[in-house]
Amino acid sequence: MGGFKKLFTLLVLCLVALVSAKDLNIAPGSYSLDIAKYDFIDTTLNVLQFPSGNSAFETFFKKMDTLVFENRGQVRIMHIGGSHLQADVISGRIREHLIKEYPGANAGRGFVFPYSAAKTNTPSTYGSYYKGIWDMSKNVLREVKKPLGVLGIAVSTSDPRAEISILLDRYNNEPMWGETKFRLFGYSDNGDVVPVLRVDSADIYGVLDSASQSYLFISPRPIDSIQIQFRWIDTLQQATVANFIADSLVQDSIARANADSTQADSAKSVADTTKTKVVPKNIALPDPANVALDSMFQGECDVLDTACLAQEEAANNMMIDGALAAAAGDSAAVDSTLQDSSVVDSAALVKRVRPRFTLTGILSETDNPGITYTSVGINGARVPNYYKEVCPRIENELQFYKPDLIIFAIGINDANVEHFDAKGFSANYDTLITRFKAINPNVAFIFETNNDMYRKVKKRRYVQHPNGELARQAFFTTAQKHKAAVWDKFRIMGGLGSMAKWEKADLAKGDKVHFKLAGYNLLGDMFYKAFINAYMEHIANLPAQEPVAPPPMPQKAETIADTDSTPAAEKAPTAPVDQKK
Repeated sequence: MGGFKKLFTLLVLCLVALVSAKDLNIAPGSYSLDIAKYDFIDTTLNVLQFPSGNSAFETFFKKMDTLVFENRGQVRIMHIGGSHLQADVISGRIREHLIKEYPGANAGRGFVFPYSAAKTNTPSTYGSYYKGIWDMSKNVLREVKKPLGVLGIAVSTSDPRAEISILLDRYNNEPMWGETKFRLFGYSDNGDVVPVLRVDSADIYGVLDSASQSYLFISPRPIDSIQIQFRWIDTLQQATVANFIADSLVQDSIARANADSTQADSAKSVADTTKTKVVPKNIALPDPANVALDSMFQGECDVLDTACLAQEEAANNMMIDGALAAAAGDSAAVDSTLQDSSVVDSAALVKRVRPRFTLTGILSETDNPGITYTSVGINGARVPNYYKEVCPRIENELQFYKPDLIIFAIGINDANVEHFDAKGFSANYDTLITRFKAINPNVAFIFETNNDMYRKVKKRRYVQHPNGELARQAFFTTAQKHKAAVWDKFRIMGGLGSMAKWEKADLAKGDKVHFKLAGYNLLGDMFYKAFINAYMEHIANLPAQEPVAPPPMPQKAETIADTDSTPAAEKAPTAPVDQKK
């Protein structure tokens, strides 16, 4: 009966998920939007379509069955796309449903990253903070300087003060996460820096796996905050450089204050000749109060402004080179550094190799049975941005997170062109699918068609973009070829021109490409409903199990002692007793 109880519980949970929050009088967070009032949305199409049948989902559904009915194993889901996924609003909504509406199914948060250190928007579902100066590389840049992994982004630092923190429950009203395992993917150029996990003011050193260039950390207790510091092997050198930077920043601050005072008192209206040191705005001061705070669009430099980022890195190199010169007793180099921190005079500084660490991602998990749902997205990403030439470390990282289901949402940037090549788009997906199948041959795929969008032709004039329908057809062609499912977002939201209706209903932004929070939540709710309905249909079609016969009851001793070996069929029937005698 245990299996039937679990099935009944799951049915109840799924049915509850399909009822509106208004009907149930529950708090916001579960279907709080009334879809019926948006008559331009075609809810009849809110299903997973299987152009070639669902046989490729058999392995995935069986893993779900094992988890649901036997409470064993883990199911891993990866949702990959562009800016819709980097913001992690639609995917965050789906994850929230899976965690909250199936209690006990939480196997961990999945991949996370300190996006604030990369000076780009952190996903809306957690907070990230950083100290020190970092540079960034990601898969959408024209020149990718670092070997990237599944997240398509990396940050590097040679700052002795460098530190990152990720707060998983930063925006949750109630705690959702209690992680016990963390695998940090990254490497030191010369093996002279190691990451350290800080838990309750204690240092926890990870176990290095050289083949994958990753460090495994085991927390002594479940935690929802990840604090990583970076320790140089030469601790004296690290302390010396850090102290020099702190002192230099203080002197810079005093010099700037004096310069401002001088300019205020002076009658000169033209530029003052007083030389002041320039402190890059993104430098995180040693004071914890100045740790850079996470936001959706953080950073003084635009992420594509390479000149601005190069200036920050030059300032970083200058300060640390000066500190190394101080440690070596090169007073001339120190004087040069202190006199003008806005100019990097490489001839005057002592050139040394500085300890540097590059981080490509953190996998956050538990050993509990359940579902891990991770989102992967980079603003502006296209399908080729996840090729091996750009992200060669994907296989290294996904050997520890082999997805059972991949939801593809890459395509909005591929289709945002004047002439869309449908065959080329499908061929690009063929290449990517081949790569993921090599990691897990039984992985199932769901394609999420592009949303409708407009293209800008003048400053404030937008026109309908016809590539939405062409891309939709390409998604179905590719899904049929690879026996994948399709969630037809384009048609569900209303088809060509529907983005204007979503904007009018306050569900989409004025750029007519992205959605507002309510719009993303609505899309997440609908996808989750389509996904659960597909799984429920699988359950409904499971073959009925034959009832198991109960084991024979043990016979009494006196019956066993009967020595008559005559077969029962050969014994004469006993005459009935005449009760009227």
